[in-house]
Amino acid sequence: MKSLFRITAACFLLGVASCNYLDVVPNDTATLDHAFSNRSVMEKFMRTCYSHLPDPTNPWWYPAYFTSRDEFDYRNESRAAVMPAAMIARGLQNANAPYQDYWSGANGGKALYVALRDCNIFLENAHVPRDIDELERTRWIAEVTFLKAYYHFFLMQLYGPIVLVKENLPVSTSPEDAKVYREPIDVCVDYIVELLDQAAAGLPETLLDPTTERGRITKVTALGIKAKVLAWAASPLFNGNPDYAGWVDNRGIQLIPSTYDPSKWERAAAAIKDAIDLAEASGHRLYTFNKLAGGAQTFAMNDTLEQLMTIRKSITEDFERNSGVLWATQEQFASGKGSPGLAVLGHMLLSMHPVLYSTDQPILLNYMSASWHMAELYYSKNGVPIDEDKNYDYANRFGLRRAEPIDRHESYIATGEVTVKLHFDREPRFYASLGIDRGYFELASTTNNGGASFSPVNRSRSNEVGPGNGLASYTPKKIIPFESSGSRGISGQGYTHYAYQFPLLRLADLYLLYAEALNEVKAAPDEEVYHWIDLIRENAGLDGVVESWQNAAFNPTAPSNKNDMRRIIQKERLIELSFEGQRFWDIRRWKIADQYWTLPPMSWTTNTVITEDFYVPMVTAPARQMTFRDYLWPLREYDLRVNTNLEQTYGW
Repeated sequence: MKSLFRITAACFLLGVASCNYLDVVPNDTATLDHAFSNRSVMEKFMRTCYSHLPDPTNPWWYPAYFTSRDEFDYRNESRAAVMPAAMIARGLQNANAPYQDYWSGANGGKALYVALRDCNIFLENAHVPRDIDELERTRWIAEVTFLKAYYHFFLMQLYGPIVLVKENLPVSTSPEDAKVYREPIDVCVDYIVELLDQAAAGLPETLLDPTTERGRITKVTALGIKAKVLAWAASPLFNGNPDYAGWVDNRGIQLIPSTYDPSKWERAAAAIKDAIDLAEASGHRLYTFNKLAGGAQTFAMNDTLEQLMTIRKSITEDFERNSGVLWATQEQFASGKGSPGLAVLGHMLLSMHPVLYSTDQPILLNYMSASWHMAELYYSKNGVPIDEDKNYDYANRFGLRRAEPIDRHESYIATGEVTVKLHFDREPRFYASLGIDRGYFELASTTNNGGASFSPVNRSRSNEVGPGNGLASYTPKKIIPFESSGSRGISGQGYTHYAYQFPLLRLADLYLLYAEALNEVKAAPDEEVYHWIDLIRENAGLDGVVESWQNAAFNPTAPSNKNDMRRIIQKERLIELSFEGQRFWDIRRWKIADQYWTLPPMSWTTNTVITEDFYVPMVTAPARQMTFRDYLWPLREYDLRVNTNLEQTYGW
């Protein structure tokens, strides 16, 4: 019972209202002593610690998707109006009742301080059960230690300086001593790294049984997240940010340093390389699709389509066959339309599916989509940005063009179809990642003999475009498995979703992160920097960065300049990791959100069946206004009244 008292005190002073330890112990358990009486209930408590992981497949509650409208967008304003993410995207975040409040667990956010409390309960009692193998106990302790680090890291990414919950407060703690502080960002980073190092020592390098242990933590996972923590610490948001020079608590401690420290990038680079080395030694490689391997031998594809599948299935491939994924969600998501148990990812993909709904049910049609702006992100076929390619007609990209056999676009756009020039002469990741008007959307279908066949499906028709239905934009094809299928119209409507685990960490992420760190460490980029980004480009069907810029760019020497190379690496990350829930975090740590979050939501022109009128960009909602304060989430004003030692996030 003493544990209960100190937990309650800690939650009160953190401002966490929904704190009840009975929420997290097994149903047949009345006390903490019983919760750790044997291996079985201890395992249930460990799974409770896992259950707090923020869900990256929930588009409205997870911060990385719809809190801005530059990567994903929503096309049904009334459906989105009540969603916390949409409120943030409209610039309505506030300190009275913050949206997606992961500090206290309100308005679409999980209470991660409750998660930390549960992790501490587990770690304080993991020694109690006697019917557990010591190696297994060591592994479970390491897993929960990782989770404790990860929950701190997630909070740090949203709030910057945070309260560190190293242990639950003892019942003897005085009210004044229990008024905890947000710690300086460097102290937070060091503590999280310390936890990750502790966790790594007790974790297996790979999953012992990938089939039954999906989503559990390995040493590779721990080192990969450590690499990302240190990359955050070295990045402009937290490393020499003058915007936070006045953020000082009542102890006189500055919470984010104003002076840039280049050694932080050296520390990050070393950690990233350690993670890469262990991942590769454990058998991880960049994913490459093989139509003759695994379960895909029945699909007939040419080389172009195989390249598209390498890009798409680097996300949607079965976990056991995807060598490029270092950590993924525990659950698989597969549910049909109308099912009471419709999984969140299934709902997300269903609502983005390009062929499921037609205008006889316009309210459901494609109400989530890729942002219109994403069509301009990807490179030209020459591997450079379209506005930097001397061979790309950027000024006339919104003009019309008919696909002819000579164009060699037969795997991307049907011959004879007319679409905007923006859709021609782009890199493979453009066609693999986006469903475009008049383009093919590769989906699986069933043949008469029961085998699977490869079935390109034309995405949309301009005469189906209507107000608010979303077909005037793009579909994030990359995250929709090509093995899924759908049908149009009321009579034949149906959806079969192919189950997969959503990646939380990919090897490609670490390769690009290492290129970024090396570029910051070195006086000028060199072959070592190019090597890691070129591995990604080669896997995407592109030439190396130096060769591409020399052959096609207005500024052929850009990769030799440190600042230009930084921008190249950033763009490569935005492209390679698009629609994976990574962009939101990157543009914040780079402190460049003002370049993207202020873009007005756009689409092609709706309410027309005339091709020339359809392909005219139109603004669909006001642009968001933002300031430096929008980089970090505010605390509830109530929390500050409860604990007067908590400093409000600067600017709020």
